[in-house]
Amino acid sequence: MADPAPELLSCPACAEPYDATDNYCRSCGMFLRDRRLPVARQTVALEPRRPALPTPVRRAATAIAVGTALKITANILGKVLAQRAASKASTRALARKERETTVVSESLFVRRTWIERD
Repeated sequence: MADPAPELLSCPACAEPYDATDNYCRSCGMFLRDRRLPVARQTVALEPRRPALPTPVRRAATAIAVGTALKITANILGKVLAQRAASKASTRALARKERETTVVSESLFVRRTWIERD
């Protein structure tokens, strides 16, 4: 049995024939996608893809990558925490200096009196 002949359709704008799989008219460029008929296309059976690396190698590479990411994150987090601690320490030192300055600026008067007795 022979394949049925493809049905030729005509463009509504310029009346030129077009194939059922065309999206645009080849003559005038009109958008034909909404006017075309559904066409059955050949499908290609896909074979399952084998992994490029054996499973133990992939697991080892994943473990190394995760370990490296954790180490980098720990280093960054350590630096951030150290900067926060340093800024808190400097704030405390400034507050302590202000308190000391206040204490030092206070004045204390001592009066000595001598009394002579017979």
